Amino acid sequence: MSGIFISYRRDDQAGFAGRLADALVSVFGADNVFRDIEDIHPGEDFVLALERQLASVDVMLVMIGPAWLSASRNGGRRLDEAGDFVRREIEAGLKSGKAVLPVLVGGATMPAEKDLPPAITGLARRQALILSDAGWTSDVARLVETIRPCMLAARRRAPTFRWSRAVAAGLVLIALLAIGFKAYWPDRSERGPAPASAEVAASLAGRWEASVKYDWGAEHAERFELRTDNGEVRGTASFLGVPRMIEQGRLSGERVDFVTHSQEVMGDGPGREVTHRYRGILKGGELQFVLESSGGHSAHVPVEFVARRVPAGA
Repeated sequence: MSGIFISYRRDDQAGFAGRLADALVSVFGADNVFRDIEDIHPGEDFVLALERQLASVDVMLVMIGPAWLSASRNGGRRLDEAGDFVRREIEAGLKSGKAVLPVLVGGATMPAEKDLPPAITGLARRQALILSDAGWTSDVARLVETIRPCMLAARRRAPTFRWSRAVAAGLVLIALLAIGFKAYWPDRSERGPAPASAEVAASLAGRWEASVKYDWGAEHAERFELRTDNGEVRGTASFLGVPRMIEQGRLSGERVDFVTHSQEVMGDGPGREVTHRYRGILKGGELQFVLESSGGHSAHVPVEFVARRVPAGA
């Protein structure tokens, strides 16, 4: 099984945990999201159930609210108790080597190493994600895109099914029959994308401008200098106002696709290369784009925008 384990303290983030669980279930399915209050059956050993679930998932989300660090019982901080369930969950998650992601809610800040018990200080070195009330939808979308690669990697590691000789022979026979039928009734739908006409290629070449509002709220005026050569798209596309060389550019029919790259730096750490994939449709004299960015320090949701041609001489 590949799934997501949500660790939270009931008297601090129970409402947020339920809200997040519902959002993740809508994306990954109920069988892939574990939250103790709902998923442990009456009479079941709480500790054994948690350990079993942690062993079967691939991502742990540690929800941290304003009272997470200071929650107390009998005059002492609960996190300092060796038997505290939240502490045991985090300790097991860190030891497993799986992805452990702190999620800050309710305006909470990330605890420092000195504020955590030695067994879980590694949590303070993990990159945290923030879920705010005002930006809940976009924040959850960013979290989903952060989690998704871990889930896909888990599926690739899953055991492969071994076919019996009889089943394999049957599949081979079906494939051969399909090939035979295809020889008589070729599928016209498998033809490649229609090449762009000279008229479309000419209408794409030139200078374009767009006002792009990125998923973190910043808005920039971006410029595209495009030219075509036998179906290839070349030139530059600016990101955050800086021109970037176009790579892997192609024009098929009225569809435009290309890639650019930039560097993303966080704090004093090393920069990471970000890949920007542009998918556009030339329609009604406009370029309607969807931009997907990946590979940096943080996940991003796709951005839609419209580019318009700049008149010659402007």
